[in-house]
Amino acid sequence: MREISRNVICPGTQPFVRDQWYAIAFSHEVERGKPFARKCMDEPVLLFRESDGRIAALYDRCPHRGVPLSQGRVLDHAVECVYHGFQFDRTGRCVLIPTQEHIPQAACTRSYPVIEQMQFVWIWMGDPAKADAALVPNYAQMGCSESDRAWRFEPYFMMEIKANYSLLFENLLDTSHISFLHIGGIDGGNMATAPYTTSTDGSVVTLERDLKRDMAVPGTAKLFSMPAGQVFSRRLRSQSFLPHLHLISNTIGFPDAPSRAPHVRLNIMPITPASRNHLYQFVVIATSYPVNVTPDMKEQLWTVFVQDRDTLEAIQAGYDAFGPDLREVSVKADAAALSARRILARLGQAAGEEAPLDPA
Repeated sequence: MREISRNVICPGTQPFVRDQWYAIAFSHEVERGKPFARKCMDEPVLLFRESDGRIAALYDRCPHRGVPLSQGRVLDHAVECVYHGFQFDRTGRCVLIPTQEHIPQAACTRSYPVIEQMQFVWIWMGDPAKADAALVPNYAQMGCSESDRAWRFEPYFMMEIKANYSLLFENLLDTSHISFLHIGGIDGGNMATAPYTTSTDGSVVTLERDLKRDMAVPGTAKLFSMPAGQVFSRRLRSQSFLPHLHLISNTIGFPDAPSRAPHVRLNIMPITPASRNHLYQFVVIATSYPVNVTPDMKEQLWTVFVQDRDTLEAIQAGYDAFGPDLREVSVKADAAALSARRILARLGQAAGEEAPLDPA
C-alpha cells in the first residue's frame, strides 16, 4: 500500500470513502409516487417515497433482465419494474413475479440505508452494519437550530461538477481565490490579504479570516442583505467535515453601529461523489436574520458557483488528459486545502480504496 505524502496524492483521483452518510437528494426532490434516480460512487441508485412518507433506496437495476427500476412505477410499498412487472419492496426483496408464484431467493436487488435530515436525503454506500444514524449531520452541529424561530433555512440548488470531490473541498478551503475568481461577486477584493488561521481536528479542517472594515460592493450587499457602500466587518469560517460536508459561516458586524446584533449566514453544503470525476454540491442557506430570498439572489450565488465549477472542471480535465503526476507549487495559503487532501487520501486508504496512480 502506498505511503501517504503530499508528493503522491493527486486531488483528481482521490478514492471514495464509503462508510459515511452522503446527501443524495434534497427531501423535496423525492415525491410520492415518482421514482427518482441518481448516481452515487459509480452506482445507480433509485429513491422512492412510500405511501407512508418513508424513503427507500435500491440499486437501480432489476435482477431479472437489467432494466433500471427507476423506469418503472412506485406503488404503496414497492417499486414495479416496467419490463415484466416484478415488484421489489424497500429491502430490495422481490415480492411479486406476475407469471409465477415461486420467487427465487436470488430475485433481489441491493438496498441502502437512508435517513432524511436537514432537508436532505442521506445515503450510506458502505457496510450497512456500520450505518449509525447518530453520524448523520444535524443543524446543531452547524451552529444553528431548526427549532429556533430566529433562523431561516432556504434550499438554494444542487450543482453538478465534473471533477473529483477532493478538488471542491480544496477550493472551499482556499479562500484567497475569492478576491480574484469572484471579485465583485462575494468580495470587494480584500479577502486574499486578510489575516487567517488554520486548524485540523481529526477529519475537520478549518480556515478563518477576519476583515475588520470592509465596504459592501453590489455583490456582497445583495449577498448579506445590506445597502451598497455599507461599512461592515466580516469573520469568515470555512470548515470541511471530511469526507461529506462543508460549512461556510459569515458573521457580519457593523462597526459604526456596535449595538446592532451581528448577522450570521451559513452555507450548508453536502458534497457527494457521483463518480471519480463527478460530484454533487448541495446548498442550503441558513440566516440568523430575516431575508426575503428572491430568484435573483439564488441566481447571483449560482453564477458565483459556476465560476468555481468551470475552474475545477478545467483542473480535472488536465488530470484526466495528462495523468496524476502533474507538477504543483503550493504556498502558505494552501495549508488548509493540503490538509484536507491528505485526510481524504488517508480515509480512502484506510477503507481499502486507494486512488489509482493512473486515472484510466
